[in-house]
Amino acid sequence: MSMSSIIRRVAGITHNGSFSIRFMNSSLFLTQVYLRHIYELRAFLLRRVGCREVAAELAQEAFIRIMHYQSGETLQNVRAMLYRIAGNLAIDYHRMQIRLPEHAAIDALSPQCHRAFVLHKFDGLSHAEIADQLGITRNAVEKLLIRALVRLRQVLG
Repeated sequence: MSMSSIIRRVAGITHNGSFSIRFMNSSLFLTQVYLRHIYELRAFLLRRVGCREVAAELAQEAFIRIMHYQSGETLQNVRAMLYRIAGNLAIDYHRMQIRLPEHAAIDALSPQCHRAFVLHKFDGLSHAEIADQLGITRNAVEKLLIRALVRLRQVLG
């Protein structure tokens, strides 16, 4: 029996090249997938994110996610799934990079403006609910939110 047929049997690969995800925990199969795709996946991610270190981290995360992929379905193409995961990770990375200035600007608000802004925008509380929680008037909440928005516009442009 050839090495490739042993790997196919251990990994649960069928005659048409698909495999059952329940065999993803086979270390032999995972090693083969990793060695076959790691360099091209890193190059793909490097073109997407522009940083070798970030590309390496995202490639590693893609392999971790494919390892933990929990589905009862048969996965037809591991490479395609790796690239889909990697592409999504690159998009998430860029979204995070865009949001960093926003978070820094929000964190730079005065403590009371910050608290009112977070309660309103992120927690979805009404002006009256914020007033009750902070122990101030509804009018004071509106002024805090206006100050926060004005400051964020100044900082973020």
